Amino acid sequence: MFFDNLPGNGFICAHRGARSIAPENTLLALEKAKECGAHCWETDVRMSLDGELLILHDKTLRRTTNVATLTSFHGRAPWQSDHFTTDELRELDAGSWFLQDDPFGTVASGEVRPEERETIKDQKIPLLREILEYTKLNSFPVNLEIKDLKTPPGDVAIVDRIMNMLLETDTMDLVLLSSFRHEYLHRVRALNQTIAIGVLAEKRHPPDLIHYLNKLSATAYHPEAGLCEAELISDLHRAGLRVNTWTVNDMAQAKAMLCAGAGIITDWPQRFT
Repeated sequence: MFFDNLPGNGFICAHRGARSIAPENTLLALEKAKECGAHCWETDVRMSLDGELLILHDKTLRRTTNVATLTSFHGRAPWQSDHFTTDELRELDAGSWFLQDDPFGTVASGEVRPEERETIKDQKIPLLREILEYTKLNSFPVNLEIKDLKTPPGDVAIVDRIMNMLLETDTMDLVLLSSFRHEYLHRVRALNQTIAIGVLAEKRHPPDLIHYLNKLSATAYHPEAGLCEAELISDLHRAGLRVNTWTVNDMAQAKAMLCAGAGIITDWPQRFT
């Protein structure tokens, strides 16, 4: 299963790929995460208008594509990804924004090499199938965060589609599924008793945490870094649960979390491997 492919204690997970040196959630960011020595990577799954599973963090396309510049898409603001077909989404440039915005300063610093710029400009929004094919070919585990589609309670169709895709690509053992919408995780476990599940939490822990995680049949707990302490990690390990914390970009904090046995999800995998 997923954790059988990772070190027994602390490990490095590349957040949205190696997003500090390549445009996030692209095939290039995935390749860079592997190249820099991350043990696994984390990415985000959404669904297009025509039901295709795609890799994208934001609900809208504005930040990480050129959608606002295309006259063919004018009048469709705020450009929600689920209002576009797969063919329309694949027209978009999902790389040039990274060179323009330089969100981590790595273009200006030279850490992103000039000869890589054309490859960056060629990046598209990947399909889930594409990244799973890479995962299988390279035995590179992936944490898939299922984004909350804000559908009515009980509408968990995205989970069924993801599980079918994992079966089709024979990647179940290389995948951990996580979500802030814990209803999705209940559905995952109803469909499969062994796939790794990570419960995401922000701002506060669920009450009676270990009991809550056990009710979900969770494999791991994914709290934001501000909630993660060595005692918590130790308590959860004793209960047979792994801990992966996000988003850890500070060197001292990373060392502390790794020494305590947690996995860290970081924007800078190349600095911590």
